[in-house]
Amino acid sequence: MKIRKDGSLLWRQLDDEVIALDMQESVYLRLNQTGTVLWQQLQEPVTRQDLVETLMEKYEIDEAQAGADVDAFLDSLERSGLLEKE
Repeated sequence: MKIRKDGSLLWRQLDDEVIALDMQESVYLRLNQTGTVLWQQLQEPVTRQDLVETLMEKYEIDEAQAGADVDAFLDSLERSGLLEKE
């Protein structure tokens, strides 16, 4: 899976945050530091487990917490039409 790539999705990183605007679906996202880490990973195809391991390493949290955070983030992206599954 990865972030959808097309001309209607615009995003920029400002310090530790990502601001994303989807002109097609009228979606505006402002991501915190954790969301920004995951967003960056999702620029290329990755698995859920890759994302979980990234959070575990970066924030020194257990797999259950990292998995819950990843699932919530991916669910939000999917509901917003921003996630592309391969």
